[in-house]
Amino acid sequence: MSEDLRLPMCPENLHEGMRLGPIHYVVTAEQARAFSDSIGATNPAFIVDDRNPDAMVSPTMRLQDYALLIATHLKGGKGGVHAKHWCEFHEPMRVGQSIKVEGKITATYRKRGKFYFTLEYESRDAATNQLLVRQAITSVLLNDKGEMQ
Repeated sequence: MSEDLRLPMCPENLHEGMRLGPIHYVVTAEQARAFSDSIGATNPAFIVDDRNPDAMVSPTMRLQDYALLIATHLKGGKGGVHAKHWCEFHEPMRVGQSIKVEGKITATYRKRGKFYFTLEYESRDAATNQLLVRQAITSVLLNDKGEMQ
């Protein structure tokens, strides 16, 4: 078994300018179908079936790609409490599309005794580099006990 070389998730290891990613994935029909079913999608453009095998994916399906970026570089902790999130949707994702996601920590600070960080990240078509979604999340870091640091 290989050694886990990721850094511990703690304020000392998060700094402005830190790059995360890239991560790559393919948007699968199963993911899109499960998501559209879970939100009760009724628009035919988002329904994956024989008539629409390369359906558009609901733009909110991939809002948590930040968690994948963080998990590829950092370990431990219980994550963070969502303080703020913004998104810009540029182009739809489609079933079968290869996606590349990269991000950067753009701010770290303490406020009211808690440690905050902001991660800005982009999702692009892996083949064409077309910008699909640009996002930023600000989180309060939690320690291993689930307490705000």
